[in-house]
Amino acid sequence: MKVKVNILGSCVSRVSMLNGNQSGHHIADENMEMGYFLDKQNIVCAMTPVPFTVEEIESVKAEELWDKSRARTVRQGIGKETVSLLMDSDADWLVFDLDDMQSDFAIYKECMISTCAHEFFNTALARKYRNEIQVSNFMKLPKWVWYGYVDLFFEKIMQKYDADHIIMNRFRSCTYYLAKDGRIKLVPDRFKQPYQANDAYNSCLAELEDYIIGKYHPYVIDLSKYFMGDENDWSNLQGAHFEKEFYRETFAQIRRIIHGETNQKYFSEPDFFQEHRPGFGEDMKRKFHVEQGLELLEKLLDGEDVLWLNILDKLNSYAPDDRRVRQYMQYLADAVGN
Repeated sequence: MKVKVNILGSCVSRVSMLNGNQSGHHIADENMEMGYFLDKQNIVCAMTPVPFTVEEIESVKAEELWDKSRARTVRQGIGKETVSLLMDSDADWLVFDLDDMQSDFAIYKECMISTCAHEFFNTALARKYRNEIQVSNFMKLPKWVWYGYVDLFFEKIMQKYDADHIIMNRFRSCTYYLAKDGRIKLVPDRFKQPYQANDAYNSCLAELEDYIIGKYHPYVIDLSKYFMGDENDWSNLQGAHFEKEFYRETFAQIRRIIHGETNQKYFSEPDFFQEHRPGFGEDMKRKFHVEQGLELLEKLLDGEDVLWLNILDKLNSYAPDDRRVRQYMQYLADAVGN
């Protein structure tokens, strides 16, 4: 029998389970199958009451939305179906990320509502109550206001999935992306909206992840902080879209965990400096600007941003004989040796 896996989160985890294939629909392992993929489902909002009638929720139509495929997601969010779907599922495992905790949420009659990247505000239902709806963001609120709901969510969900059947895919929003011309650039401001991945919230999100890890002890994959976006694969460069290397490495570790090939509960070691890694030949077809990469490497080292390892990995792949690259590789070897 295949192992069934539910995904609660964003494309950060969905594309990981597809091994980097954005357009795929099935987990890239013939011995696994996908149960639910529940995105835009804020775990805190999921634990508050349903603020609308069944008829009002069912009134949400695809024609109202920017993304017509989001109608079911909007209805699930405002109807608070997230927990019941996960609890009633016959899946064996839960893979989750907390990207969507960064999104704005709506407040109506003391109820908190996931807005599905603001799609909710496009509906006639939202316009009906617009004078009574407020907008907020958990990353800007003190912990005591909402951490209790996080506990309620995990105490409920762990009645079905124990700590050895839950995998957290830690998330750090991209600040940089690799452009098609080979230069590494900052993610444009237009992609840093309140309803998209936002690097301003990285420390708040990390604090929440640490809290969940310390209290509920899931498996943890902590790789996103080492990777950037990639214009070669994504036209939408918002901070939750990564290079294929990230998804491949994340999926490889998820497979090891689910197939019982490792007991390591916390994984945070990227497979850099290894030419044998999956997809290396494909990755090398991209352009990479060595001089600009060296400049950024210095900046990242000064700022103690671990993304510098990614840049050095690329430099070592594209310009292994460059004297400056060899010096940095020796610096790394000395640091690891110590």
